[in-house]
Amino acid sequence: MSKQLSDTPVRPDEQVTPSSTGSMPVLKKREPSVFWPWLGGLLVVGLIIVGVVTLSVWNWLNSLQSGMGASQNTASVSTVNVGRSAIYSDLNITWKDIQYTPFFGVDPIHAGPATVRVTLTVNNPTTNTVVIAYYDDVRLLVPGQQPIVPTNLNLSAAPQKGSTQNGWIDFPVAKNVNLNALKLQFGNAATNEMLVAIPVQGSYNAAQYQMRTVHPALTVYYYFKGWQLPGYTLTYHLASVDIRNSYNGVETKGGQQYYVLNFTVDNPNGTTVSPGYGFDYIRLALNGGNRPPMDNTLPFGFKANAHGVGGRVAYLAPAGMHSLNIVFLHQAVSGWDTYPVSW
Repeated sequence: MSKQLSDTPVRPDEQVTPSSTGSMPVLKKREPSVFWPWLGGLLVVGLIIVGVVTLSVWNWLNSLQSGMGASQNTASVSTVNVGRSAIYSDLNITWKDIQYTPFFGVDPIHAGPATVRVTLTVNNPTTNTVVIAYYDDVRLLVPGQQPIVPTNLNLSAAPQKGSTQNGWIDFPVAKNVNLNALKLQFGNAATNEMLVAIPVQGSYNAAQYQMRTVHPALTVYYYFKGWQLPGYTLTYHLASVDIRNSYNGVETKGGQQYYVLNFTVDNPNGTTVSPGYGFDYIRLALNGGNRPPMDNTLPFGFKANAHGVGGRVAYLAPAGMHSLNIVFLHQAVSGWDTYPVSW
């Protein structure tokens, strides 16, 4: 039996201790290791330290951000009233004031040492939506520098018909810029648009950008004979000519203007007469050729005994003209009649 006991393998957690009496050895159980409790305690302490450090850093960042926000909100702002207007792309634009500050607290974009903010009122008096790409079409002019591109704005790029909106455009500038020497420019130079510049101070003629209307006297007795139709005479009265820098929300090119001919038409005949739209037979004689209108609102036909039917034809021609040669084509046969007007 003792041999069997001696041959039995001993577990790692047991220890054989010889007996002092020479009798059979006594098996003694090994004490459990204390390593794992210590490791668990260290992990708990580490997590507590990490949490305390994280909370401290978070509070510090929040206090720093709050301090920055407070300093932004209290940054000094210099303001100069402008109160000048211009027309660009058929929009009535009023420059209310200009502001200067190192930064605006409500504007996170700071592209330069300081910021100039222009405050505008934009009115769309037309019956259509007008698109204005402010980042392409508006520049701040500083003497001795290239035109400055906006960095931020809150104005709609598509003012709706009949709407009026107020907003601002920000530009990056150098510190201590002279506000009174600045100009605000409208117009895309890259596409050769006519440029509209409004200075903060100094001489300024707003009328140069406004539509001008002249009233040359002209009556045209237009004999229209269509194919296989009898001929009829219609009477065209040129009521006025509008000379403008923009038309239907489109700014003219540099060195050109829009000339809009406003007609009233009488049909003294007892039948409807249909000469076609103004595109078909009314021209402007320019540079040895007959230029068709770019827009027309004259109707295709005029009812029997109609009187004072209004419509217009619009042309793009060189700026500064004081006379026009208006052409009426014969249509059914070759040739035309030319009617000069001046003002």
